[in-house]
Amino acid sequence: MAKLIYPENLKYFDIISFFTEKNFDILKLREKYKIYMPIQKHTDNVIVLSQNTTPQVADGVITDKKGILIGVKVADCLPILLYDPVIKVIAAVHAGWRSTAKGILKKTVIKMSEIFNCKVSNIIIAMGPHIKGCCYEVGQEVIEALNRETPSLEYVISLNGKKHVDLAIANRIQALSIGINTENIWISSDCTYCNHVHYASYRFHGKKAGRQYGIIGIL
Repeated sequence: MAKLIYPENLKYFDIISFFTEKNFDILKLREKYKIYMPIQKHTDNVIVLSQNTTPQVADGVITDKKGILIGVKVADCLPILLYDPVIKVIAAVHAGWRSTAKGILKKTVIKMSEIFNCKVSNIIIAMGPHIKGCCYEVGQEVIEALNRETPSLEYVISLNGKKHVDLAIANRIQALSIGINTENIWISSDCTYCNHVHYASYRFHGKKAGRQYGIIGIL
């Protein structure tokens, strides 16, 4: 049975929030809850979910609606959950390197602020299991793309003469640059490639990787 990972900084609020291992049975969750999953295309599209629950192409979803879970599915990419406990607004983000290079997390936070009047410093961010810098070797073009939205190269790691990147560190840098508090960010310690027995890893498994999820909802 797939284990659930509950982010430490979201545990004690009146919400549902968790990341899953691979092969999580999303259908069983649908028996109890309404669930909205966007059509993910590695974009910087961020949608606000209101009455229309028809899936749209997006890699970020925001809502203040109770009784519906929103989520993203990943296999090495970074799943991010956000919550403003003051305004009661949630978001889920799928941050692969392409979406990270387009600043999708920053755009999600900004949209939460603009549409729902969320105060950036109140927003809590949890980053789930993903391929970490230890295993994520990339070409220079990926680093150059990421650097356009990331004002520091702290996310770049040199290993055995090769360049690696850590998407959680890149997204953390971006989040801090727009006013998210350091203490409001939680990052999973699990690398999906290192732990490919428990997690879907596209780099390890290829097209047979399957998926895991990041899910959040207001009760």
